[in-house]
Amino acid sequence: MMKAFRRRFIILNMSLIGIVLLTAFAVLGSFICMNEYAELKNTMSNVLKPWNAGNASVSESGEAEGGEEQEQEKPSMKPDGKKPEEKKDPAQPPRNSGYRKTESENRREHNNNITTLFYDKTGRTASVISETAVFEEDADVIANAVIDQADSFGTIEQYHIMYYREFTGSLYKIAVCDRSYIGSRIFRTILTLLIAYLLSMGVFLIISIRLAYFAEKPLRRSIEMERKFVADISHDLKTPITIIMANNSILKTNKESTISENMHWIESTDRASEDMMELIGKMLTMSAVDSQKQKIRTYPVSLTHEAERSLLQFESLAYEKNVILEDEIEEDLSVYATDEYLKRICSSLIENAFKYEKQGGKIIVRAYSRKHKAYFTVQNLNSRIDPEDLPHIFDRFYRGDKTRTLSKGHGLGLSIIHQMATLCGAEIEAVSSEKDGTIFTVTLKKA
Repeated sequence: MMKAFRRRFIILNMSLIGIVLLTAFAVLGSFICMNEYAELKNTMSNVLKPWNAGNASVSESGEAEGGEEQEQEKPSMKPDGKKPEEKKDPAQPPRNSGYRKTESENRREHNNNITTLFYDKTGRTASVISETAVFEEDADVIANAVIDQADSFGTIEQYHIMYYREFTGSLYKIAVCDRSYIGSRIFRTILTLLIAYLLSMGVFLIISIRLAYFAEKPLRRSIEMERKFVADISHDLKTPITIIMANNSILKTNKESTISENMHWIESTDRASEDMMELIGKMLTMSAVDSQKQKIRTYPVSLTHEAERSLLQFESLAYEKNVILEDEIEEDLSVYATDEYLKRICSSLIENAFKYEKQGGKIIVRAYSRKHKAYFTVQNLNSRIDPEDLPHIFDRFYRGDKTRTLSKGHGLGLSIIHQMATLCGAEIEAVSSEKDGTIFTVTLKKA
């Protein structure tokens, strides 16, 4: 059962985590891909910027202004024998080793893959400028295809290219690159995200396995306690039923006996029936308390009155067991709770103290306040809870071995009290020592 629980827990947990991570990585991947396209478009635009200032203006006829190409003059020597400084092309960066690239020039990987075309209205290619010149032979065809596109930036599937187009006056300025370039960058991005996704899922799988074992512990403990409870309840129900059946069998065999002669068997049957009714009553109370899914609405209730009334009910029992019953109850002390729950808490804690206090012992009941808090305590001096049992006394179905030998019980009383206190917004705790015995303390909000 635990193995199946762990398996379901891990599958459910990993499914949820997988969906969340997949969504997150898909969004991130989409953003990165969009950014790649935007960066490529921006780079293509930057490639064309040096020509916007007229550094390489082209006439409508497709020839450079100024007629035929003029032969470049060789730089003459200065009178001091030094070479004159060369004129720098504003479109090209200086070539000295100390040069630092600007932001637009940092994208060298883009620039090395971009071909620049200049196309005039007459349909003649005026200029092809590219470090690789991979499109030079098809420049006319590609230029016409780009000009026919509605968008200034996009993809032409026929030629497997991406383009960016500008138009100034009579001149089209076009930047193109092979589509596989941006495809390879996106592929690397997707591959990186996929590896990150798989690694993340591996890490979360290890965490989920550990969490499954951690989540299993309270469930395993609850199942063990429930099995123990079922065994105890079966025994507790079997005993009175056996007694009742035995008594009835005796009464049937003694048909001629009078009621007074059979009174012993009748009283035994009554005690067994009362024990069964007590168990059934506790189980019904537990079910009713469980039906409260959240804190109940509380109102001012007199703790003084409920504590004194509960004490009065146990005076005869104190006399019978020769137990000293003392009280230290503050006058006119009210708390936020409900009549039913506060009465049950007070009486059940006092009953529990009598159940485990030895003959000739002493029980002290206190009710007092400190600032905005009120406290109800029940102390029985001559009984002690073992340290290994103390952390579990409020657990449902729990009964320590020594507790079971001292008195009958079903392991529900303190659990019900604890849940009632919690629903009222109160806290309950227990401490036990050789010197002070066992002290139960309920902390409530003062009204």
